[in-house]
Amino acid sequence: MSKAVVYTGNVNEFQDNDVNEFQDHVTVAVGLVKIETGAFRNCKGLTNLSFLEGSAVTTVGHWAFERSGLITLVGMEDVRKIGKCAFYMCKGLRTIEGLGCDEMGEACFTLCRLLQSMKGWPASMTVIPGACFYHCTGMTTVDCDLSHVTSIGVSTAGNHAFVGCTSLLPHSLSAGNADPAAVLAFLKRKSFLEQRAPERRAFLCSLKHAKSDFYNRTGDPCGASRRIIMEFAGLFPA
Repeated sequence: MSKAVVYTGNVNEFQDNDVNEFQDHVTVAVGLVKIETGAFRNCKGLTNLSFLEGSAVTTVGHWAFERSGLITLVGMEDVRKIGKCAFYMCKGLRTIEGLGCDEMGEACFTLCRLLQSMKGWPASMTVIPGACFYHCTGMTTVDCDLSHVTSIGVSTAGNHAFVGCTSLLPHSLSAGNADPAAVLAFLKRKSFLEQRAPERRAFLCSLKHAKSDFYNRTGDPCGASRRIIMEFAGLFPA
């Protein structure tokens, strides 16, 4: 039977717990500053982690959630450091939101195959660590601003951060020998387009309605497009 569980920093309390013996939701105790190395390793029953208001956690240790059952990762705005392989092979992880860290170890999200989107990449981090999203085959979108990112790191195995992200990158860029600079350039363009997709859709929708309205008022199918373009350019009063 499940019960409320609060993590107080005891690294041996939860490590390697079987899925049938582990509560699905853990709350981090107020005042705790670090989730220790390997604290929730192999806790396959752990699907949700929450931070209470006033939580002081600033560090997530190496392998802290390796092979755990986490599905969503939210409320990490105050965490400044995430260790290497912290979320390695979290097979059910689908969502990451609100990362606020300044430092992240390599292979953080390696083999998180259900992870669909790279969201809210922290503005303080200018380098995406090597092997960070290695073989995240489900990732399709870059829902964050990458304009401040200057480079993609290479792991000790020689792989860049997005090797095997076949749903996100062309085959030539998802290969292990791809130039990290070319990968970053592609992702920046993709991020730019995806970030502005709602604006483009709104603009095209407005243009369509305005053109239809102008045509209904004037009956001029040819002049409608020219007039509407001038209106949107500010050359003519609407």
